[in-house]
Amino acid sequence: MSKTTLYEVNADGKGLVIVTGRFSHPTTVSSGNGFTVVDHATTGRYTITFDDQYSGFISCVASIEGNTATDVDGWTVTTSTYTAAANPTLEVYVYPSYDAANPTAADLAANCFVNFIAVFRNTSVTT
Repeated sequence: MSKTTLYEVNADGKGLVIVTGRFSHPTTVSSGNGFTVVDHATTGRYTITFDDQYSGFISCVASIEGNTATDVDGWTVTTSTYTAAANPTLEVYVYPSYDAANPTAADLAANCFVNFIAVFRNTSVTT
C-alpha cells in the first residue's frame, strides 16, 4: 500500500495508482510528484525512482516533448527494467535517431522533455 492518503474513487480499476511526470536534462523535474529522476553517467539513461512501493507494476508510457517539432524530430524514448524494491525504479533511455541494429542513446537535447505515465496496482487483489 502506498504511504500517500488515497481517497475512494467510484470507477473501475480503483485499486490502481497513476504516477505522472515530466523531466529534462540535466535531470530537472518540471512537473509531477511521487518520484525522483537520476541522470546516469551512461549517456541517455535516466532512472525514475518512485517514492512508494506498490503491489505490482502494470505499465508505463513515455514520450518526448520539445518546444518545436524540429527539437524532437527523430527522437525515440524507451522504458526498460522495472525493479520492485524498497525504492522501486524504472529505467528510461532516449535516442536521437533509432537504428535497431546499432541503437545509440544520447542525452536529451535542450528544450526537450520526457513525459511519462506509470500505472501500478495498489492492492493485492487483482483489478
